[in-house]
Formats: sequence, structure tokens, C-alpha cells
Amino acid sequence: MKQRLTLPSKKISLITVATALFFLTCGCQTIKQFIPNDEVARFGTDRKYTDLNYTGDGNFTDYGRKAGILRFVLDLGAVDLTEASVSKFELKGLPEVEFVCYLRVDHPLPTLGKPKDFEAGDLMFGMSLEDENGTQVFSEKAPLQKWTWSGSVGAPKSDLYTRKTIFTPKKGKVYYIKLKNKEGNLKAPRAEILIMGGGWKAF
Repeated sequence: MKQRLTLPSKKISLITVATALFFLTCGCQTIKQFIPNDEVARFGTDRKYTDLNYTGDGNFTDYGRKAGILRFVLDLGAVDLTEASVSKFELKGLPEVEFVCYLRVDHPLPTLGKPKDFEAGDLMFGMSLEDENGTQVFSEKAPLQKWTWSGSVGAPKSDLYTRKTIFTPKKGKVYYIKLKNKEGNLKAPRAEILIMGGGWKAF
């Protein structure tokens, strides 16, 4: 005697599908609540800067939320180390992340420590920062041989900084950075001022 195979009705199938979709949706919502910012979850704990609007001096570049380090780069241009000079720049609209103020020189970064063939090591270079109210944020003045040399080993340029040239701007505040080269050194290489910071790895 043959047994008759009973197929599920369309009504039952639709109920099953609807139930599955309900639990799938609830599950996704449950998982989503544990992700602080699901739009950037793939790139770490990066933040969104929807109101970022830099209007100060120099050329400001945002390399985007995928940048692990040095997302924001402010290029203030060249500085002449061969003669005495004083310059001042306005920083307006920086995001609230930690920045490092660098003096980038056209000299290869040594494999270890500071270079021994850098002929302008005794050049006294000053860098200071104050806010819109005249409050000093930092002040550095030291011979270049005392600065920390950083960058990529073997690169044609090196980024010089000290612990004092690091700061985190407050949102909405205007800052002024002052550079002072008292005497100059004819053996000094070409140089420029860069302010860099941010990136999802930096938080």
C-alpha cells in the first residue's frame, strides 16, 4: 500500500519564512548594539569628523578614516634654516586629536640614533604654540642635534620633534605657532614645517 506524501501548504511556508526573517532581524539588531560605530567597524575605532573645516594657514589634508596613523597633515611650507628668521602661522579648525609639530629636513634618517654627518646640529631652533587668548601651550628651543629624529629608515628626509612639540587642540579654538631661527647656519639643509596626527590606530 502506497503512502501518500503530504507537502506543506503555501500558508505554512509563508509563516515559516516570516518567522525566520523576524529572528534574523532581531539577531542583527542585538549584534549591532555592541558595535559603537558600525560604519567604521572594519577600520578600528576611528571617529567621524562631519564638521571638519580647517581655515587656517597652510595646506590641510585629511587622508580619510582608513588611515591608521597620520590621518591629518598640515603643511605650513618651507622654512629657511640658513639665515635668521621669525614666522608665525594661524591654526584654525584643527580636529581634536593629538598632533606632533615636526621640522622635516632634507637629510636621510640614520639606522640608529642621530646622524653623525649632519652639519647643522648646533643650529638653535625655536618652536612655540599659544592659543587665541595668549596662553602658551608649549615652547621649545634646542639645537637640532637634541631633537628626536623620526621617519622611515633610509628615507631621504627626516622628521624632527621633541616631547614638547606635541599637543591636542580644543575644538573651536584658534592657535598660533611661532618659529624662530636666531642665527641660521649656511650648512643647514632645506626644511619645512609639518603638523601631523590622528588615525584610528592613534586612539
